Amino acid sequence: MSMHQYVLIAVMAVVVIALRSVPFVLFSGQRKIPAWLLYLGKVLTAAVIAMLVVYSLYGNLNYAQNHLSNLPAALAASGVTVLLHWFFKNPLISIIAGTACYMLLI
Repeated sequence: MSMHQYVLIAVMAVVVIALRSVPFVLFSGQRKIPAWLLYLGKVLTAAVIAMLVVYSLYGNLNYAQNHLSNLPAALAASGVTVLLHWFFKNPLISIIAGTACYMLLI
């Protein structure tokens, strides 16, 4: 690897560490978390899951050849994701299991 690549990796590492530490620096101690940030934490998971559902189902519709490619697999994986999220209420488990189910089915 060249020196340029090492510098790029070092800069990216510093930026990632800085971004990951900002919440701990801002909200450590007695400082209260703003209401808008708490609201965002509640609704962001549902928004991301909805965006993933729309993206995965839309991406499986093949309009050029007028047939459905992997739509049954996408619908089955979406169903697994919804059921797991309903039972466990854990977005990480739901997303990982739904993705794994989709990858196994296609």
